[in-house]
Amino acid sequence: MRIWLLSLLLFLGGCGTAQRDTLRAYRDAFASGEYDKAQALLKKSELEKDSKSALLLLMERGRLNYAMGAFKPAADDFTAAIELIDKQYTKSVTREGSKWVINDASGEFFGAPYERSWLFYHQALAHWRIYQEGNLPDQEARIHLFAARAALLAWDTFFQEWQRSTDGKSLYRHDLTAKMVAAEVHEATGVRSDLQIALQLYKDAWKLLNTLGPAYPAFNTEASGYATSLEDALNDKAEFKTPEKNRSLTTLSSETRDLILYKIVSLTQSLRANELPQLPKQLGVTLEEMKAVNKKNGNVVFVLEEGVMPPKTAEEINLGIKGLASLSKDPKTKAQIEKVGSEVIAAFAVNVLGLVPKNNTDIGAYSGARAAMTLAAHEAGIAFEVPSIPKGESPKDFYLVIKDKDGKEIASKAWSVITHLEDVARQSLSEESGQRILRTGVRVAIKHVTAIIAAMTLYHSLSKGKEDNLLAKYAAIGSYVAATKGIAYSERADTRAWLTLPRTLRMTEFALNEGEYTAEIAKKTDEKTWTTLRNLGPLKVSKNRAIFTYLIPQL
Repeated sequence: MRIWLLSLLLFLGGCGTAQRDTLRAYRDAFASGEYDKAQALLKKSELEKDSKSALLLLMERGRLNYAMGAFKPAADDFTAAIELIDKQYTKSVTREGSKWVINDASGEFFGAPYERSWLFYHQALAHWRIYQEGNLPDQEARIHLFAARAALLAWDTFFQEWQRSTDGKSLYRHDLTAKMVAAEVHEATGVRSDLQIALQLYKDAWKLLNTLGPAYPAFNTEASGYATSLEDALNDKAEFKTPEKNRSLTTLSSETRDLILYKIVSLTQSLRANELPQLPKQLGVTLEEMKAVNKKNGNVVFVLEEGVMPPKTAEEINLGIKGLASLSKDPKTKAQIEKVGSEVIAAFAVNVLGLVPKNNTDIGAYSGARAAMTLAAHEAGIAFEVPSIPKGESPKDFYLVIKDKDGKEIASKAWSVITHLEDVARQSLSEESGQRILRTGVRVAIKHVTAIIAAMTLYHSLSKGKEDNLLAKYAAIGSYVAATKGIAYSERADTRAWLTLPRTLRMTEFALNEGEYTAEIAKKTDEKTWTTLRNLGPLKVSKNRAIFTYLIPQL
């Protein structure tokens, strides 16, 4: 029976490994811009046959359609995905509790908060691209414009619901991209009431950059310390105050700040010029900074979706059984441990099974398990996996260079980082780690305690009172090892993720006359010299405000 079970688990594990390998190959093909190959690999992964990965399939298929310029199918996929997370939320609240926040490898894929959030970005941009392509009658095209605006409004509602569900204590309270893209789309209509909304959205973005921006390494070299202070401030029952310590802002942060300041000043100039003198006090900037800002509002926005998110990996956490199991609030679990005697279980696990903690002093960033470790470090050890995201390189300073049709440079600006999504993803995993470790650890501990009790029963039945009965000891060890194979399989880390999300989103804006241009991504070699990294090709500027988007998975 145990051999059959072990064989089945190994077979199922092999199936899971094959799918993961196929999806990694799919991600690599996407990152290389080989979209046809990526499409074939996505089909080969057979996600469509896995009912528990329905949301993941819609995310990946929508992103691939989006990258290939099939914006209508992409919009349909993203709409279906958003409808699905609404259903998942209802089911989670009524049946599965915290699984809405944390995925389990054996359960339905819910996605991380940032993954669910960015569905709205993609839905909005897919509709915007359909609207801007100009291939539809005006009335039909405007339907997609309004659909883009509706998606951005729904994105804001998503964050309101998310803050309520986390009691406002999550650092991922909003996304700067949500404010900036919503502002640009409202501004693109040219309607005065929409321009007023856009101005307020830019002001909201300014506050977000100041409050939440320093919690991410791309914007702050002391992000970890700032994030801790911000968590304390969010949990403080008194009036919230933005932390002032641990703010060593990066060049990327300054560039983003300059872009948002430019947008606020230029729109205020065109809408409410009489309010310009009040802006320095409102925004906390100097009069000199205000005077240096170009007050001519731009008409052409450039959005860059850069890179591909690194895949999640599994990281092992090693803790003790007795202390962690004793943290369970389940009376049956406590009664089971007390009946046999937790000290006896721990002694048997250590002396007979040789089960000893491998890492009893350091669990890295998983601060939520420190209390459990204090109780359990000296006792029988168990290990389980949690998902993590390996740290990649920080975003580079990129510039967008505009040339006329004769190849003469006419304008250049920093292509400002709005959101480094890799930072957001890593912080999101860290934030949920305490809950994940406690919940998973207690569940794993219960399984191990049950397996140890079974091994003890077998040992005593075979030893017949002889303390050094090798046959009994080996039988007990074999029984426990067989059980742990099943535990290990059932408690593997959930490394499912939206693999093709961009690592970084950038924006910049120019005031350009009607005409034909070319655009290039470049970096500065010195103050007057550029090195071109990628030619983005020609672009045609009309009298209407335009948002040009570029998806470059690999630079």
